[in-house]
Amino acid sequence: MTDQSTTAAHQRRSGYRTLLGYRTKAWREGYGEVELTIGPQHMNSINIVHGGVYASLLDAALGHAVSHCAVPGNARFSTTMSLTTTFLRAAKPGRLTGIGRMEGIEGRVVTATGEVRDETGALCAVGQGSFLYFPGSERPEGVAKR
Repeated sequence: MTDQSTTAAHQRRSGYRTLLGYRTKAWREGYGEVELTIGPQHMNSINIVHGGVYASLLDAALGHAVSHCAVPGNARFSTTMSLTTTFLRAAKPGRLTGIGRMEGIEGRVVTATGEVRDETGALCAVGQGSFLYFPGSERPEGVAKR
């Protein structure tokens, strides 16, 4: 089930997002999912998915989880302060899903945890991150879009 927001901020695609090739699968309050179809460009020299792909999917999913804003015309902006990734297994060919869940907010710092799973549901990586909200974005109603 997809429950994406259709805000203008969501519709913009960064160059990195386009390069990696992931898409938003689900996005709601405190939760985000991104999906990537694995291609040869995602493999490392020993022909397994590069660890940077797992880290990127975690960063994107966690970032989605902390940035959802349900107020039309508003958005929540943040930047990654730290991201830890634990690599557990090589992915099977097919799709990867990064899942992020917001854990808590203290002032303008928000934390989130998540995982990357292959299309069989096997756990490939786990991670946690801290994000710094831009002023005003720590509030659930966010700020007016720029």
